[in-house]
Amino acid sequence: MKLGYTDVYCFRGGIPEWRSFSYPMVVNEASMKMRIKKLKPKKLAKLMKKTDIFVVDVRPKDFKRDSSFIIGSIHCPLLDLTERYHEFPKDKQIVLTDWAMRQSPLAAKYLINEGYPVIGVLKGGIERWKHDNLPVENR
Repeated sequence: MKLGYTDVYCFRGGIPEWRSFSYPMVVNEASMKMRIKKLKPKKLAKLMKKTDIFVVDVRPKDFKRDSSFIIGSIHCPLLDLTERYHEFPKDKQIVLTDWAMRQSPLAAKYLINEGYPVIGVLKGGIERWKHDNLPVENR
C-alpha cells in the first residue's frame, strides 16, 4: 500500500525497547495517574438489569480466540476507537471490556478524557464473564 510516506521504519521492540534505550517519549501524566474502576462480572450483570449500561468491547476485529460477546454490547476495536467514539451516547454509563482486561483500561481513559461517563472496565474481561457463567451471544 502506498500512501506517499518515505523513510518509515518499524521499531520491533515497541515501547518497552524504546524506553530501554532512553529515547525521548511524551507521556500523558494525567492519564498515567488515572485509576479506572474494575467491575466484577456479577456486579456488572446486576447493574445491567437495573440500569441501561452501554457496554463496549474493544477486542480486535480479527480476534480468533473467542467470538462470544456480552449480550447487547457493541464491538468497537481499540484501533477504531478514535474514529468511532462519537457514536457512543453521553447520557448512558459506559463500561469497557476486552478478552482479559489488557486493552479496556486504555480505552476507558481515552473516553474519560473525551468527556464520556465511563464507570469502569469489566474485571477479567469477557474471559472471566464466561467463567462466571454469565450470558453471552456469539457473533
